[in-house]
Amino acid sequence: MQTKTNVLVFSLAAILSLSVVAMGELPQAVADKDHDNEDKKLKFKKKADFTADCYQVNLGMGTNWDCKASFWLDKNGENLKYKIQIDNMDLTGYQTIPHEGTDSDNVTGVHLHDAALDGMPHVLNIWKAPIEDDAQMRVIPALGIIQGIYDDGDVNPHNDHGPTLPLTDKIDDLCDGKFFVMVHNGPGVLKGDAIPTKQGEKLCKKLSS
Repeated sequence: MQTKTNVLVFSLAAILSLSVVAMGELPQAVADKDHDNEDKKLKFKKKADFTADCYQVNLGMGTNWDCKASFWLDKNGENLKYKIQIDNMDLTGYQTIPHEGTDSDNVTGVHLHDAALDGMPHVLNIWKAPIEDDAQMRVIPALGIIQGIYDDGDVNPHNDHGPTLPLTDKIDDLCDGKFFVMVHNGPGVLKGDAIPTKQGEKLCKKLSS
């Protein structure tokens, strides 16, 4: 026979148990929400503001290795979304298509450069060597896609191999078509110049006025 005391004790135990479960699920719920927010940030419009078609720079690249890149600049010139599609190269780190018996198709580094600066240095270290400065960068190896958001929060002045620079200081260079993406593979390089589209030209005019 249950007494009022027993019922009260059981009820309190049940409440405490549910509270523990809820507290255990709370961090995961927060993490899921953050993940959903990041997914929303990385949704891209159909029309890009800048596009780049890559071409081979150094000998030794596989003849069918290629890349394309699209960029979307926000109306305040503070965030540059990017999506880089790399074809017939390996983002997993394993050699899948050997060329001439020794060459690897592994991608060893991806960066944004600025041709308007002396030495055409990095403005954003995107993936692998020398460092990954974009905290919002994501890689989808099976699809050959690297995407992320370049902003002033990515700045890293301490990398001797090529620091990541503030985007807001380089908007004029971006709008003048001076940015280019480089995909490295040991001695081989793919390069693509980021050229403004009509939509990008309109946005750049607004930002410069």
